[in-house]
Amino acid sequence: MLTRAISPAAILIVSLASAAEVRTNYLEVFYDSETGDANWGDSGEPYQLHTGDTIRIHGYLAAPVTGGPYPAIVIGHGHGGHGDPDFATALAALGYVALSIDGPSAGLSTGGPEDTEQAWITVEPSPNFGYLYHYAYAGMRALTLFEALAQSPGNPLHIDPQRLGVLGASMGGQFTYYINGVDDRVKAAVAISVAGDWFDTLFYPGSWLYHGLYYYTRDGLRSGVDAPNAVSNVCTDATLQTFLRNFDVSSYAPRQHGKLLTLIGTDDQYFPLPSINTAFDNVQSADHDPAFTSRVMIVPNGKHGVIDANPIAAVLASLGTVNAWLRHAFYGEAAPPETPMVFRWTAGEWMIFAVPARPGATPIWRMDLNYATQIDTTPTPACDFTTIPMFPVGNAYLGAVRIGAPQACGPPPAPDNVIYYASVKDLAGFTISSRVYRGDREMTFSPDFAPVLQHFPRDNFPVPPPPDRCLVPPPG
Repeated sequence: MLTRAISPAAILIVSLASAAEVRTNYLEVFYDSETGDANWGDSGEPYQLHTGDTIRIHGYLAAPVTGGPYPAIVIGHGHGGHGDPDFATALAALGYVALSIDGPSAGLSTGGPEDTEQAWITVEPSPNFGYLYHYAYAGMRALTLFEALAQSPGNPLHIDPQRLGVLGASMGGQFTYYINGVDDRVKAAVAISVAGDWFDTLFYPGSWLYHGLYYYTRDGLRSGVDAPNAVSNVCTDATLQTFLRNFDVSSYAPRQHGKLLTLIGTDDQYFPLPSINTAFDNVQSADHDPAFTSRVMIVPNGKHGVIDANPIAAVLASLGTVNAWLRHAFYGEAAPPETPMVFRWTAGEWMIFAVPARPGATPIWRMDLNYATQIDTTPTPACDFTTIPMFPVGNAYLGAVRIGAPQACGPPPAPDNVIYYASVKDLAGFTISSRVYRGDREMTFSPDFAPVLQHFPRDNFPVPPPPDRCLVPPPG
């Protein structure tokens, strides 16, 4: 593996109280994220609040063997997970210094709250009591560690402190949006398996937000008792309003700094398809620096693992897009294609789809149309979407779907039920997706369509369905 072996003596013990231990292909590092000032609450009885704690973070640090200076990336793991040395060494092999951290009280990290649903919504008396706050703070302190290591004698890891990035999946994708939303040091960001609009999402039957995050925490909805850090009513409860305002990624989407790639599957059971468009639109709504760029890659039939149930081609396309994105963001290499737009009309028994060709720095070599008539995340693997190639005609790409054609999963396609998006591939390795459409318009949260979500896996007693949709969302 292409990693640099570094003596612990070569690592400067900086103000973060960092330390390192050598392994074969990586270093194990420790640093103080918060020193004597961390606030948090218990995940179970007696739900006491704690103040003045120290959070010490553990991580796996890997770097390329020769050359440099290199961009440095902090990696966030998913809910219930921990850092991964293989992930760090894989990024090092691609030419990046990579630090995959354990979140607070995860893996070998110590101090602060545990990564539980109750710790997520412990936002009273203030949001800095919640787990997600401390997790994001640990990631930003990792960026500070990169800067400090770059200033150590000889810069032994050859870190370029002007090229810092963040990458993560699931809760790590949230971590990415949080850090990139508040820290202007970030130049590149890759968020995997994450989307916003959590308030709208919680009303879907089976939603993890309703079943896992609100129903199971401190009795809350089960008891109807509005204890501190418990959600007793999803339409009016102040705990929920504070949580959403501070930790729904939609709150951070308009404030992104580093060039942002979001990668998500069509059949993600935790962040369902209608939320993808809203997250994309929220990112685009900001008044960014003209150099800011954001794109989305949507994997057809990808569940929350995105690529784990898909063929090798999808795996290679995903990894190729991530690496091409990092090269573009850090080094100014080939720009991605423009986000496609899809136009549709009906001709006899056919639905015709057209996508204007808008290449980036390199030529387009393929345009695909992905279409479905339902979203059902319960089968493994998911089977809703069919992919067909589109063909260049003048300055656009055209494709056609026959009305009433049989589907592998779902009813036959018709003008009023078809769900579709386009993905453009270019010679730089990018796969970039359009927004998702349903019928004749972009898909939104709507009472006339609901995806079927894989039921929250940790239910061990009957959970009633979510309440009727509130007339207005909670104030934010």
